[in-house]
Amino acid sequence: MRNFLLTFTMLPLVLGGGPARASDWGHLYGYVDWTTDYRFYGVSESDRHATMQGGLHWAAPDDFYVGVFTSGVDFKDFRNTSYEVDFYGGRHFYFDDNDLNLEILYGVDPDIAGHPSYAPPGVILPNYNFFEAAGELTHSFGAFNLGGKAILEPRPVSHGGFLWSLNGAATYSPNDWLKVSANVGRQWEKRVDSTHWDFGVTATWRQQWVFDVRYYGTNISIANCYHMTWCQPALVGKITYQFAVL
Repeated sequence: MRNFLLTFTMLPLVLGGGPARASDWGHLYGYVDWTTDYRFYGVSESDRHATMQGGLHWAAPDDFYVGVFTSGVDFKDFRNTSYEVDFYGGRHFYFDDNDLNLEILYGVDPDIAGHPSYAPPGVILPNYNFFEAAGELTHSFGAFNLGGKAILEPRPVSHGGFLWSLNGAATYSPNDWLKVSANVGRQWEKRVDSTHWDFGVTATWRQQWVFDVRYYGTNISIANCYHMTWCQPALVGKITYQFAVL
């Protein structure tokens, strides 16, 4: 989910709506995309196979925003969880050449009705829902952008306990249709501390089609990745169609 928010920062200008004015209701945008792998903190959430995603983003007056994001997932779990929904909201604070973005997010996996054979009937097991608070500061140097982001995510011990993360990002945009970017992050939690990174190229065609090719990696071993290959490096391609709704 993290990757699409930067795209929506520019949507009012890209699609011709202009910045939201305090006298109107802002602008509502949507998007759908197909990705060869859904990566979150560098780890595959879709068992390293392709999935569909989509969402709505409302750029409200006074630089507020809210939105919803959904994606197919595949955890190979007894619940047969198949999709995730994230609800988020925040505000941008612009000053000089800086953008301070404060955001809260709540993620849910609605289809978790499965029950393991080892647990007695009626036992309520922890779900995968999570809350996240983040602050990100980005500074512009012409065609270059540098950013830092802090994330706090309280979680039950059964899901790794309290997680916090520090991340850095660098972007170079030589023109209005091409962008080269790299991200690196470090996260701390009870189960295992880890580092993740990615770098890639993003191209925009006819203002609404976005093509992204990105290489993801982490330092998490298979033993610490539920004995799955979800944490192994991968080259991921994504095609996005974004459009104005209102």
